[in-house]
Amino acid sequence: MPMLICVFLVFTHSVPFLEGCKSKPSTTTTTTTTTTTTTTTVYSPTFVTDPRQCVVNEGNNITLPCNVDELGGLQIIWERANTTLALGDTVYEDDENRVHVENTENGSTIVIREAEEKDAGEYVCKVSAVELKHTVQIIVRPEVEPVPKSGLVTVKEGEAATLACKITRGNNKPYINWELESGYPIFWFEDIYTIPEAGRWSSGVYRCKANNGWPEPATAEIRLEVQHVPILSLTPSLGYSHYWTELILICSVTAFPLAIVEWYKDGQMMEVEEDVTTRFVEVTHRLHLKEMGKGYRNDNETWELDQDRLGLYECRARNMMGEASRAMEIISSCDRDGQVQCFKRVKVIKKLVPAQLVNNTKVTNDEED
Repeated sequence: MPMLICVFLVFTHSVPFLEGCKSKPSTTTTTTTTTTTTTTTVYSPTFVTDPRQCVVNEGNNITLPCNVDELGGLQIIWERANTTLALGDTVYEDDENRVHVENTENGSTIVIREAEEKDAGEYVCKVSAVELKHTVQIIVRPEVEPVPKSGLVTVKEGEAATLACKITRGNNKPYINWELESGYPIFWFEDIYTIPEAGRWSSGVYRCKANNGWPEPATAEIRLEVQHVPILSLTPSLGYSHYWTELILICSVTAFPLAIVEWYKDGQMMEVEEDVTTRFVEVTHRLHLKEMGKGYRNDNETWELDQDRLGLYECRARNMMGEASRAMEIISSCDRDGQVQCFKRVKVIKKLVPAQLVNNTKVTNDEED
């Protein structure tokens, strides 16, 4: 539950605010005639309660005391903004039945239930000719929303990405800070955060937090999606048995939007057959080639691969941003200890789609593995 925080201020003569907070001295007036002498004394009690400056969370109760050394037959008046809230036991201006006064022998305590923003201000306790002033500040729970409201921002790789949030509620005025989904802070404190050139690594969830002293900050999440050409890696894995050799090619694909992945051998798209299967797990596409060749033992401990299985195996991935491929050539037989290599990695191929060519977008040229 939110807490009520009160800061007690002890005023000294050097503080200008003293003028409206200390009890006024008692005064004596004397009227004399030629026949009789009448002395009239106006009693002014002394406050034993110090002025308070209170910080109250919205929804909590405001409790303000007002006690004097001797009340006598006087009544205590409570006011706010020149409006009478209570006189003695009688409560005024309380359409919502939130104001309650608790009277004691020499004082009074006013309680405003379920504080609202409008309850902030200066409260005056008056007794006779003296008054005591309390100041109340209401902390209003902050609220913040992402811009756009969908919370989704999509850009192409290399473009600027603008993330923004909008404070819709809160008093005191909330301050903004940003962090990643992991909680790692971004040292930016404005309501608009810009990444000048977004890369694929910029994708993810960003949090905008609004804090004004409320127990929990308000949070808005924005997901940034960066569209980019597929990024591939290709890894071989050989499996041996006494009679047969199996090959698994693992093609890892990172792409947004998701890429269509196809397998090729010597430039021809491969079809699924009894001894050729494909499998997709998370971001990896696996090509499983069974019965690559018959294994046999000889002095060199080599494993022979069938000639019709040799060739260039290629993993191709494409999306609206472009196309990329990784290829591996099966070039010969190999030994179990890996001293004679079966594979040769070949070039990375990246192609542009027509839409990119119109925008004069360039992608890196072919690279050697």
